[in-house]
Amino acid sequence: MTKLFQDVIDRARQWPDDRQDEAARLLLDFEEQRTASTRLSPEQVAEVERIQKEIRAGTAAFATDDQMAAFWKKCGL
Repeated sequence: MTKLFQDVIDRARQWPDDRQDEAARLLLDFEEQRTASTRLSPEQVAEVERIQKEIRAGTAAFATDDQMAAFWKKCGL
């Protein structure tokens, strides 16, 4: 166990029970994601590679701050 992880666990021992349970659920979710057998399809892999290539070439289009603000507002966030 790393020192950082041990330090956090030691502090978490002082948290209220509901907070400890919440942290435990987050770690369980993290573990499940790490061991999940989800794989990308060949088409999805190709799409990721295409986007990475655009980013490296500087030709990728990203949303502006205003577009993102409008999106989050539409989502109620």
